[in-house]
Amino acid sequence: MVRSSQAAIDLIVTEEDGSEAYYSRHYTNFEWPQGASGPTAGIGYDCGYVTAQQVKEDWTGYVSDQMVQALMRAAGLKGEAAHAFVQKYGASVTITWDQALAQFKGRELPTWEGMVSHALLNTDLLSGDSFGALVSLAYNRGCSFTSPGSRYAEMRAIWHHMADKKFNLIPGEFLSMRRLWPVGKDLWNRRMHEAALFEKGLEAA
Repeated sequence: MVRSSQAAIDLIVTEEDGSEAYYSRHYTNFEWPQGASGPTAGIGYDCGYVTAQQVKEDWTGYVSDQMVQALMRAAGLKGEAAHAFVQKYGASVTITWDQALAQFKGRELPTWEGMVSHALLNTDLLSGDSFGALVSLAYNRGCSFTSPGSRYAEMRAIWHHMADKKFNLIPGEFLSMRRLWPVGKDLWNRRMHEAALFEKGLEAA
């Protein structure tokens, strides 16, 4: 059973793939989100950061065996290698909205909730909204709460705030890390939405 609230689930799905109609137009096949990303399918599932065996475990039962094999071929590819793969084999997978959503709720979300719970202290004290906001953050940036460097300063601060039970300081860290992205663009807005959801969870609690 997942701990994230429905509002948090909706936030992640919307931020990753938009609406069902938008998904059906743009994301049923492999996509390459650019940068260091790998071939991506479903609800933001990045094949570049998993092994072929992990892909098999994550997708078996949700799509056909043929689709699983196609997804496995994309495992470990990142950056320009992923770009070239998607250009050539982008249409080798077709994943419907219902399949993507089922896989996300049944496999990805529980996995990421477990990783966030392992990475941070006191997550059991958070509401479904607040916890789900952290899951959304990690789903986008990885569980990088102890990573070095200025790029992860707010992630480390969140780790300390969770350890100290200073939950009220966490929305500010979401907003502070917007410095990493252009104002008004997708990830800038996503951090704002996550901050608002985390704060809503605190108010409800």
